[in-house]
Parts: sequence; C-alpha cells; structure tokens
Amino acid sequence: MSRRKAEAERTRDAILDAAETQFLTQGVSRTTLAHIAAEAGVTRGAIYWHFEDKAAVFHALLERVRVPLDEIVDDAILRLGNTPTQCLHAIAQCALSAICHNLPLQRAATIVLHRCEKLEDHHPRISVITQLSEHAKTEVEQLFEQVQKNGHLRPGLSPASARRQFHGFLLGISFNWLQDPEQFVLADEYESMVDTLMRGLLVESSA
Repeated sequence: MSRRKAEAERTRDAILDAAETQFLTQGVSRTTLAHIAAEAGVTRGAIYWHFEDKAAVFHALLERVRVPLDEIVDDAILRLGNTPTQCLHAIAQCALSAICHNLPLQRAATIVLHRCEKLEDHHPRISVITQLSEHAKTEVEQLFEQVQKNGHLRPGLSPASARRQFHGFLLGISFNWLQDPEQFVLADEYESMVDTLMRGLLVESSA
C-alpha cells in the first residue's frame, strides 16, 4: 500500500471515529459535518473527499460494524444443530454477549437505538443493527421447526411466531440496557435472561 493511500485510509477512519463520537454525544440529527471535522481535526473538504454527505458517513459507520449474527447462528448450528433447543439457547447467549463485549458493535447499536431521532429512525441502513438477516431468520425459524417436530415448542406458537418473539426479546433487552448501561450489569444477567426467554417458548419438559 502506498503512503498516500495509507494516509487517506487513516483520515477516513479518523472521520468515522469522530462521527461515532459526535453521534453518541448529541445524536445524528444535531451532528453536522462541521462538528465531525472539528472532532477529527480535519477540514470539511477532507470529509467531502471521502463522503458525499452526512448520510454517507452514517452508512459507512454502520458498514464498519457488521452485526456478527450470521456467524453466531452458523457456529451454533455447526456445534449444536442436532439439539435445536440448546442451539437456540447458545445463539441467544452469544448475541447478548456480543452486545456486552464487542465495544464497536455496542456503540453502533447505541447510536441506532438511542441517537437516531424520529425522522431518521426508519433509515434503511438501520437494518444492519436492528433486523435479522434473511439467512439468520431462515436458520432460526428452521430450528424452531425442529423444536416443534420434537414436541418441545409451546402449544399455540408457530415457528415463525417463536422466531419473532425470540428476536424481539433479545432486541428489547439490548434496547433497555443500552439506554443506560449503568443500570445493571448485563454480562452478569444475560444467561438468566436467556433461560427466561427459552422457558417462555418451550414446554416445561424441554427447559
């Protein structure tokens, strides 16, 4: 890599780091390119060299932090796919562990869930953080189909409904904790939270 290209990449990363700081501090709507430039120690022209506008900065910031859910799901299936209830339990635990311990993901999720004002919270890129990929949806729903075939899915629940409740529970915990991480230590509680989730979705004999 040439020195000029390396310097350009460092500048781009510094701009994204500054945008993350400003978005966390004052929200996406209230952050301007001037704020980002001042935080990064660059000119607005330097920002425009790398990004078309603030929306492009926002896109790039989220792209830099990809939710590892597909990998979490695939790894759990590889290890525990023959025991679908244990597999789902592992997926839920690993997802909450990522929110606790993956700091770039934690900051990006905080921006999306708590720093995007009303006019911005339907931005299509927010799906990077808040929605399951089609791959993860399919795999998790198929796990619930196996649970149902084994007679362990709570009566009245379809696999699709179970998958939606599974996702909504995890997203709700993340939303609540990221609103004020000082309110409790999620790392100490997420295992019992996942136990509660699974007891709600499964019949007693499989919990």
